[in-house]
Amino acid sequence: MGMPLAHRRFTVDEYYRMAETGILAPDDRVELLDGEIVEMSPIGPRHAATVTRLEHLFHRLVGDHAIVRGQNPVRLDGYSEPEPDIALLMPRPDFYAADHPTPRDVLLIVEVADTSLRYDRHTKLPGYARAGIPEVWLVDLTADRVERYREPSGDTYADQQILGPEATLTPLLLPDVKIRIGEILG
Repeated sequence: MGMPLAHRRFTVDEYYRMAETGILAPDDRVELLDGEIVEMSPIGPRHAATVTRLEHLFHRLVGDHAIVRGQNPVRLDGYSEPEPDIALLMPRPDFYAADHPTPRDVLLIVEVADTSLRYDRHTKLPGYARAGIPEVWLVDLTADRVERYREPSGDTYADQQILGPEATLTPLLLPDVKIRIGEILG
């Protein structure tokens, strides 16, 4: 009979110390979720194009009503700091230079998924819900649709919708912004 494996969760501060000391290299594609360092999937051309398209659309549509951040950290708690594909944030004069945004700063998170669909849906999404992120869009490139999640409750969202290319989305906290899913998918 073998000994049970012990798991150790890392804090966000320990995660940063690993980067400072060289344990994590600057070009490592990793993020911290629930205390675990997770290697992120490589970004394929369609995924990259969709993220770029979203950044372009959101910059045009939100103006000064939100800060658009692409693939940068959001600190959910002391053990999680994912890097969503897009985060729309409350405007702040320093553009979050003093510290990374936290759930209270987030208006909307968008994850683009092809090879990462299962991970985004079953690992990242519950983390966003637990942190109280008010709305998440999961752009499913494998099915050409968007899954919209609202009303976080525990580790899930009470309001979940699957929408096709002809549907239009309006972020809950940015009601003047309207974006057709076909525009997102290209």
